[in-house]
Amino acid sequence: MRAPDAPSEQTLPAVRIRIRDPSLRANVVQRLAQAGMLTLASDRTRSEGRHRRTVLVCDSSHLTRGGARGNSSLTVALVAATDDDEARRALAAGAAGIAFADELEALAPTVAAVATGQLTIPSSLRTAIAKPALTTREKQILALVVLGLSNREIADQLVVAESTVKSHLFSAFRRMGVRTRKEATALILDDKQGLGSGILAITR
Repeated sequence: MRAPDAPSEQTLPAVRIRIRDPSLRANVVQRLAQAGMLTLASDRTRSEGRHRRTVLVCDSSHLTRGGARGNSSLTVALVAATDDDEARRALAAGAAGIAFADELEALAPTVAAVATGQLTIPSSLRTAIAKPALTTREKQILALVVLGLSNREIADQLVVAESTVKSHLFSAFRRMGVRTRKEATALILDDKQGLGSGILAITR
């Protein structure tokens, strides 16, 4: 039986890199080179046109700061293996793949999968990125946040102390992997990647 042909240069994705740490960046470049993937020196290069897809590999902070938003390239975010919230935030910001910064042997397969349109995450994150298990009170408060109410207005609506509202929001934000009301609202309402309004509760 004839062995399958190895992927040609044209079938492999090209990769752009946005990583601050020089040592990590060098390791990433080495791993991708070993897999036969071309690392582009800039966002626009003649080499890019010869590849079917271009994938961005970046620090998760680059993505969550908005640096990769609006870019048509697919994105793989590098996160710490011990930080589930970081992975959740990166996915909410649009990452199509997650790879652990200290386990780069999985990077090239992740990049290849993302280049074909797959959403790829480490298996250990499977439960971590599922819809967060929110309490009934957290759902109530988030519903009012989505409606635009302030903490004081929410406290009045639910007849609780404003400090109680803040405590529940802090807990809910942590489970959702967001930091602000705006991020929480966007994560809930996003049509494609959002948690969906079904996680909310209006009743007391």
